[in-house]
Amino acid sequence: MTTATNWELVFQMWVQGHLDALVRMAQSCVIKVKAAPKDVRAYFTNTAPETRPGQCFAACMLEQSDVVNHGKVNHELLVHLAGLVNGRNSRVVKKLNTVSRVCLGSIKGITERCQLASTYNNCLNQNMAEFAFPLDIAEEAVRRMPFHLVQPKIEGFLTMFSSSERGK
Repeated sequence: MTTATNWELVFQMWVQGHLDALVRMAQSCVIKVKAAPKDVRAYFTNTAPETRPGQCFAACMLEQSDVVNHGKVNHELLVHLAGLVNGRNSRVVKKLNTVSRVCLGSIKGITERCQLASTYNNCLNQNMAEFAFPLDIAEEAVRRMPFHLVQPKIEGFLTMFSSSERGK
């Protein structure tokens, strides 16, 4: 095994570790806000959510990392976290520092937590293509969500309903 191959393996393990942590956060948020697959897919593909649960999913994800806390965006923490992954003085982090400040302006006057976090996240996504997840990783994250815990049990409901109808 060459040194390059060793580094590739270490990098893959590092990426997988971050993905696993992100998926655990997302799983918790799916249950908390009752997000549907399209809500989670929107988040992981940097697409603006179309539903209220989608907005609240984005809020939950940002709150889980403390980037949003009590209706306030912690710009410094976001830049710090990005620096841990990308290098503190990287071009991406420098751009994020600027974009995040612009996005803070886009949420002035918004007090509702889901709308605030979602609007901020959408602004970051529109201006930071560098943070887009590769589609295969986004789809893997969506596949790992516990949607069965939040989706209505239609079959059980229909069975219960038809049983009660039979008793009449």
